[in-house]
Amino acid sequence: MAQLKQSVLVLGTYHMNRGQRDVYRLDPGDASARQEEILECVELLKKFKPTKIAVEYDKVREDLLQSAYNKYRNGDKPLENDEIEQFGFRLAKASNHSTIYAVDWNRPVGGIPVSFIYDFAKDTQPVFFEEMVQAGNAEHQKNQEIFNHSTVREYLLYLNSKSEVLNDHRTYIKYYARVAEDDYYVGIDWLANYWYRRNLIIYTNITRIIETKDERLLVIYGRGHKYLLDQFLKESGLFHVEKVEDYLGTI
Repeated sequence: MAQLKQSVLVLGTYHMNRGQRDVYRLDPGDASARQEEILECVELLKKFKPTKIAVEYDKVREDLLQSAYNKYRNGDKPLENDEIEQFGFRLAKASNHSTIYAVDWNRPVGGIPVSFIYDFAKDTQPVFFEEMVQAGNAEHQKNQEIFNHSTVREYLLYLNSKSEVLNDHRTYIKYYARVAEDDYYVGIDWLANYWYRRNLIIYTNITRIIETKDERLLVIYGRGHKYLLDQFLKESGLFHVEKVEDYLGTI
């Protein structure tokens, strides 16, 4: 009999109050106005029956995350306007987990800030720069409009749809990778030294918290990471990668 693979579900989310580093920042309003919608998602995601929950929080600061979760779990802390707490803490407590896991890595080791890609393109490829900015603005406006007219469940389904996950990733390849002049590949410097590196480290950190054959790991991360995390998990051949729509339903 073939050995069963551990299941991993990567939930791509929007940043409720943590997107300061993002080039385009969604305005999600206050989570308090959408509590019923968030609770609906939590109830549906409980059907996944996670044995562990991993979130977008720096692994070297996991003690701070755990301390905050302990206070919430004991009734000593209200939830912040943050997807880690609104989804992660709630689901961990509802699943009777004593631990929540930080699997992020986010340091500019050997790389350049994403803002430099835009500055460089503006100076060296002005026509391409305008195309890139216009495409980004149009995409941002579309996302904001969809969010404004959707429930949280509907918006999460949209973010995690196959077409939108690919669309998110395509931006990096269609635009960032092509910011270059002569032998100076600025966009690729950022993609290789930071973006792919970061997501590979996240993937490795995910594998490090898998302990049992029947593990079911829920990974809650910013939407832009889902394409690569799913790719790495599938390509490893180690895991059964599940679909968000199997739990949140369809629009």
